[in-house]
Amino acid sequence: MRFHLGIIVCACLLLIGGTASLRADEGIRQVQEELRKRNLYFGDIDGQSTEELTGALKRYQKRKGFEVTGTICADTAASLRIQSTIASTDKDPSEWEDLPLEPEPPAEPPPAEPPPLSPVVSQDRVNQFVETYLRNGESNDICHQIWFYAFPVQYFEYGPQNRDFVRRDIKYHVKDWPERKYTLIAPPSFAASENAGETRIEFSIDYYRRDKKRIASGKAKYFWTVRSEGDVLKIASIREELLPNK
Repeated sequence: MRFHLGIIVCACLLLIGGTASLRADEGIRQVQEELRKRNLYFGDIDGQSTEELTGALKRYQKRKGFEVTGTICADTAASLRIQSTIASTDKDPSEWEDLPLEPEPPAEPPPAEPPPLSPVVSQDRVNQFVETYLRNGESNDICHQIWFYAFPVQYFEYGPQNRDFVRRDIKYHVKDWPERKYTLIAPPSFAASENAGETRIEFSIDYYRRDKKRIASGKAKYFWTVRSEGDVLKIASIREELLPNK
């Protein structure tokens, strides 16, 4: 199961005052509402630009692979489906139509102090992280698949790889197998890694892949090392082992 993602560069647009101030405030209000839906913004829905909103935008941009500016840029606005804030953009809004409404794992409220080096994980958090990874793996959205990785990542049998390599690999996999289904066999197991701030996760799945002429199915076991990056987990190492069918 290979997941792929690309780097999207934002051409950021600043909201301006004057005669456009009312429209800008409404745009900010929409951004606040969309970020709250994604559990990234916890302040008032008041159309005001605040440090809390800037922080939420930065977390969202980092999660999506956009340039982290804390401002509302064309790609950020399009990803949030906030068309009213876009003065001009070379991105076709239809490119975002197929994005899942809740593709990413929810974030906790931003901590008052920097998070500890070692991630505080629970069974529920690990379950959610793995399930979200599998559901994104069934989609054709390469960006949402590549989001899970910390780069450079120890990527299957290929060793350390950068974002471009993983994006190409996922793109080929999506093209080769347009229909994919992954089912978790049992709750993932996890344990602290010997490296500070990292956790080892293991789980097994049933997989089903199909194109117009072929079908591939079976079982596979995955071995991850994840690390905490701010308020989210990222995969630093991934490998798989095909299991015999019984």
